[in-house]
Amino acid sequence: MADWKEQSLRLWGNMEKKQKYMIIGSAILIFIAILSWSYWWGSRPDLVPLYTNMDVTDAGEVREKLKEMKIQHEIGNNGTAIMVPSKDVYRIRLDLASQGLPRGGKGFEIFDQNKFGTTDFQNKVYLLQALQGELTRTIEQMSEVEKARVHIVLPEDSLYKKNEKPATASIMLKLRPSAQLSRQQVKGIVNLVAHSIQGLKAENVTVVDNKGHVLNDQSDAEIAGAGTLTQIEMTKKVQEDLQKSVQSLLEQVLGPGKAAARVSVELNFDQRTMDRQIFEPVVDDKGIIRSLQEFNENYEGTSQAPGGPAGTTANIPGYVTNSNNAQSNYEKKEVTRNYEINETKEKIVSTPGSIKRLTVAVLVDGEISRTQQDSISRTVASAIGFNQSRGDVISVESMPFNTDLADKQRKEEEAFQKQQERSLWLKIGIAVISVLVLLYLVRMYLARRRQHEDELELEQVLTQAQAESDTQKLQELTPQEKEQLEQREAVEKFAKSKPEEVAQLIKAWLADE
Repeated sequence: MADWKEQSLRLWGNMEKKQKYMIIGSAILIFIAILSWSYWWGSRPDLVPLYTNMDVTDAGEVREKLKEMKIQHEIGNNGTAIMVPSKDVYRIRLDLASQGLPRGGKGFEIFDQNKFGTTDFQNKVYLLQALQGELTRTIEQMSEVEKARVHIVLPEDSLYKKNEKPATASIMLKLRPSAQLSRQQVKGIVNLVAHSIQGLKAENVTVVDNKGHVLNDQSDAEIAGAGTLTQIEMTKKVQEDLQKSVQSLLEQVLGPGKAAARVSVELNFDQRTMDRQIFEPVVDDKGIIRSLQEFNENYEGTSQAPGGPAGTTANIPGYVTNSNNAQSNYEKKEVTRNYEINETKEKIVSTPGSIKRLTVAVLVDGEISRTQQDSISRTVASAIGFNQSRGDVISVESMPFNTDLADKQRKEEEAFQKQQERSLWLKIGIAVISVLVLLYLVRMYLARRRQHEDELELEQVLTQAQAESDTQKLQELTPQEKEQLEQREAVEKFAKSKPEEVAQLIKAWLADE
């Protein structure tokens, strides 16, 4: 440290005055620049967005109004955003809102400024603008929609039905980054616009995005069927949910990037209806007697024994005689029982979307034992609801993963991070060195200034002593010597004040000699 200080002092001493002044001046300018920048950055107001995603017309009107109000502001985001100081943002919004800025899409407030002499045609145009503005505001309330434009064409009234043309509408949507509208949401937008305009049918509404893609193309439904896309979306949703569940489970056990899982789902979209009617006894196996009917018939006595020759004689009734009589008994019994029974009617409707079959494939990085493989298989089976009777299949295999791309990305990230750190430390080092150099130059300047002041003070002391000595000598000189000394001092003073004239005079003297 002492050698470095001595070398610096020696280098500083060998410099010329001009170089020293340049270095000191540069250091002072740098110091002043740093102080000025620090003061400007510290006094700079904290700017926040006043409005974002504005139309160019609205942005221009708001900027002109801010200029009139003499409010500091900046333009950002390619002219679609305006930044103002954070402490005044709410007050400025209220002031601009009271003046109707930004205008944006006008709604039914367009009729608040009624003017005399407005024609029917102008009223129709205002109504059309109001409808378009209100629908635009409603559609922009959706979280996926960043900006919307609605164009409506209303047909002119006609006396003849056959000459009437249907109303049409077109909607242009600018979606937010990485946002996507589902088919149901697009259908909802179409129905919203169709039911807001009298005489407008849903098939006459077209929805496009900012890239020109038609979002409600009817040909998709005609080709694929009404429910095909919905079935595909549902299958994909179930598949992604199961896959995320299995992947997160494996990463918690094996570590991130140590396992990969893929799930294939086959859903059953068949809707089945089954009717069943079951009859069962109420109590035990017999049931409860609902009605009971019994009939008993008994007969006891004598009667003629049947018999006789066959033919007509035997069938002709005659007088009863006491001959050939026999004793007879007759009994008849009938019982009728009606039992109460239970009647069960069931109608079972199977909802479509049940899982028909599951297939899961799991790959593990590195080598694993058979026990670990079986354990992973059982864990995955429990996580997804494995059903062997359904034909579900789980496959667990181990093989080394190819990590070249991941390693390359990691190295690039590490190199970028190291570069950022080096850049940061370089900036810090430059700033520290600049401050040290500035402090050193200021110190050297102060030391040189102090040394210069000491030299001036010493010179003044010597001059004063010399003056006192000259005064003492003058007192000792004769009048003639004093006169010669005064003449000599006058000549020296004249030579110092007018050196050119003295030089010419000396040249003239030399020429005369």
